[in-house]
Amino acid sequence: MKLFRQTLPPLAMRTGRALQPLGLATVVALSVAVGVNMLLLAPEQERLTTAKERHEAARQAQIRQRAAKKTLVELAEIWKTLPPRKEFATLAAAISELARADRVSIQGMTYSLQKAEEGMPIKASLTFRPQGEYAAIRRFIHRLETSGSYLYIESLDANRATGSRQAAPLVVFNVRLVTFLRPDPPPAQGAT
Repeated sequence: MKLFRQTLPPLAMRTGRALQPLGLATVVALSVAVGVNMLLLAPEQERLTTAKERHEAARQAQIRQRAAKKTLVELAEIWKTLPPRKEFATLAAAISELARADRVSIQGMTYSLQKAEEGMPIKASLTFRPQGEYAAIRRFIHRLETSGSYLYIESLDANRATGSRQAAPLVVFNVRLVTFLRPDPPPAQGAT
């Protein structure tokens, strides 16, 4: 059976024996590197991923908080521009004056106030019937819409005025305006 067995030259044998410690050191170093990677690096990468997710969540929360703060500032500005409840009567008078300036007569103005929830604006509505020439009523309605005082036309319908004997036919509108009012401030504690 000596056929399959080859002998190495003595120089190769000595070199192989001299390199055995270096090969063993290489295997140990590779084992240590793999172990360090598995024991230290993998958990740190997991911690880094968790930290990135938390950072993104905190950034999103900060963006939402800034948006909410901006909305609160805008709402406070709008709240300041809403007329107080005690000025609602002057609003009705101002609408009558506006109609008179446009040569429109107003018949039967009624109003209603909805009960407000705590801290919410009061919804107030005015219902009236302006009568006049179509062009005058159109100007009047345009002025109402562009008055900038948070007046909204909730409903509007028109009819010809019956029994009018003027050259230009008169038109009668049924108008329902809605606005929002700031509630009256609560009475001060201890006030008599």
